[in-house]
Amino acid sequence: MSGGGDHLHATAVLVAEAAVLIRGASGAGKSQLALALMAEARRRGLFTRLIGDDRVAVSAAGVHIVVRGHLSIEGWIEERGSGILPETSEPAGLVRCVVDLLEDPPRLPAEEISQVLLVGVRVPALALRTGCAPQEGARRVLAFLKWV
Repeated sequence: MSGGGDHLHATAVLVAEAAVLIRGASGAGKSQLALALMAEARRRGLFTRLIGDDRVAVSAAGVHIVVRGHLSIEGWIEERGSGILPETSEPAGLVRCVVDLLEDPPRLPAEEISQVLLVGVRVPALALRTGCAPQEGARRVLAFLKWV
């Protein structure tokens, strides 16, 4: 990994100035959601880059969380059924939100925005169902980013 910090099995994408950290079990759809998120962001004219796929490091920087991709797989993302694909990337970003891909996410949204504690810093979190349609998930993540 570049830098230090806690190592996670996760994918991170930069949308405008916000890094989105996508967590979930193996096969949950992290890479598919990341690809859909970048495609939807580009469609809307937003700057977007891959930070890291499958392995990332997170570290606290004051009240912020910095996410960095793994140097050995920088600029590569796995698309199930297609293989490992090249993708434009950035080395790091400040995490604006965490997306958790869960088998059984809450049916109704919480009255307040959910948060998770990551490397000692609280960050807004969005729960999506594992295997959700990537395009719908991408639209939900972009809408969530407007609120956090």
